Amino acid sequence: MRMPWAPQFGPKDATLLEEVPLLSSYLEIKQMKFQYALFQGGVSKPVLREVILKPEAVAVLLIDPDKEQVILVEQFRTGALFHADGPWLLELVAGVCDTGEDPKETVIREVKEETGCDVLSIVPICAYLTTPGISVEKIHVFYASVKAPIQNHEIHGMAEEGENIKVWTFSFDEAFQLLAEGKIVSSPTVIGLQWLQINRASLYFPE
Repeated sequence: MRMPWAPQFGPKDATLLEEVPLLSSYLEIKQMKFQYALFQGGVSKPVLREVILKPEAVAVLLIDPDKEQVILVEQFRTGALFHADGPWLLELVAGVCDTGEDPKETVIREVKEETGCDVLSIVPICAYLTTPGISVEKIHVFYASVKAPIQNHEIHGMAEEGENIKVWTFSFDEAFQLLAEGKIVSSPTVIGLQWLQINRASLYFPE
């Protein structure tokens, strides 16, 4: 079947002319000057942009297939400080990959830290750029099977990293209701739950 779209240009059609460090703290930010190929031919004038540099990250849709439950986590998010419903968000377990770490290894580590659960199997869903207009951040989204916590509302997280995380378990339909009501607002969680709605009948959990 013919592909409906393929990019006209590739990495060689963009040139980084200069980069200047602006901030190196919790975030790393650089100002970059670049040129890129134009669809009508030729190249653009030099363009200046500030870019947030972040390591690759993972987000994982945790499912207990025996109970048909989804495990989400609630925690404070600085970027949601002015969100109408407040900065405590329901989300997928997520975390940043350590240098050289395979994303699946990150999943296993983050799930244990944030929920106390052991991952039984991991399957990729997708990978995407979160905000490519300003950031290089790439998130790998997975679904994984676990045994749901016996005690709902357990508290987890790495206190030394400023984490204070509450674990929630929901039936599939309860999670979909939260999504429909606009209670889920972080993009990996929206993507994961929409994927589950589409693929619920054909979930695959490798042994």
